[in-house]
Amino acid sequence: LIVIVVIGVLSTMMMLSSTEAVTSAKASNIVSNLRNLKTAALSWYADNLSTAETSGFKLSDKKSEIAKYMSNEGLGDYEFVGNQNSGTWFVYINNTDSRVGDKLISRKSAVGLWKVTTSNNAGVSADLTDKTGNVGMFIR
Repeated sequence: LIVIVVIGVLSTMMMLSSTEAVTSAKASNIVSNLRNLKTAALSWYADNLSTAETSGFKLSDKKSEIAKYMSNEGLGDYEFVGNQNSGTWFVYINNTDSRVGDKLISRKSAVGLWKVTTSNNAGVSADLTDKTGNVGMFIR
């Protein structure tokens, strides 16, 4: 009977630690995807500087062109916001898991994560305090 209880306790501890590891891995995946998207956008920008410097330019209109700079296009649902007039560009991914949100909030200052809103396509940023919603990274 004692052996069964010990096995039960150990299996419970393993399940809790594996759930924590999965959550941490999902948060790391979001950060990695944002970095890949940022690099692709900066590469596109470097190759198309004359296009990007025109008045009224919107990075969000170039999503399909930027995708050519990515080796892995299976990065999930992402968007680019901001425009040349505002001078601020972000890439964001929507996070719906509050447990992953806790991990992202704890990493926000280390990797440069922001809450990104899309009102008027202006790329407004705010401190990342919400556990769910648009998690973004500053591009330029």
